[in-house]
Amino acid sequence: MKLPNIKKLRTDRSLTQKQLAAGLGYSLRRIIRWEQGEGEPGASELKAMARFFDVSIDQLIGELLPEKDLGVLPKVAELVGRELDLWVAIAQGDDAEMIDGEPVIPVPGQAGRSVLAYSSNWSHAGPILSEFEMHFTPTPSGIQFDRILRMEKGVIARPAAHPIAAWGRNHLEAGMRAYLLAELGERILT
Repeated sequence: MKLPNIKKLRTDRSLTQKQLAAGLGYSLRRIIRWEQGEGEPGASELKAMARFFDVSIDQLIGELLPEKDLGVLPKVAELVGRELDLWVAIAQGDDAEMIDGEPVIPVPGQAGRSVLAYSSNWSHAGPILSEFEMHFTPTPSGIQFDRILRMEKGVIARPAAHPIAAWGRNHLEAGMRAYLLAELGERILT
């Protein structure tokens, strides 16, 4: 099985095969063989590479990597407000980007079209929440979620068909974060 994402992740970070081998503690030959599809890494090796590149194993072996390097990728749990809206729009297939601190969808020859306010408007978020059959659980302040002590009241959202959940200060923030986790993983990839 050829693992093209190993080479892509390595080259996106401007690493040589030798540097990657040294960083992982494996032989250069082993890295070359994996990239050429002549051998397969085992579970512990996949786990080490996923940790090294800060991606999931699914992203390492699947077709979930972006076509272009996005630099440092934010964690879904850190997204709020219009930045959260930007990533929801991207997950929905829009070619959105931040321009002057506002998420927009560029329109050639015109001013960009503003991204929908998914994190603050039920009419925009509702179809996504319904499609994913999102379940919500209100939480009191002082609970620990995702190894973080939450000192304010919030909501935990979980899509019916996915084994993940997300915390947010309100239903829409939690629901949109859970949607992104289900669609894209813990770190945002488009």
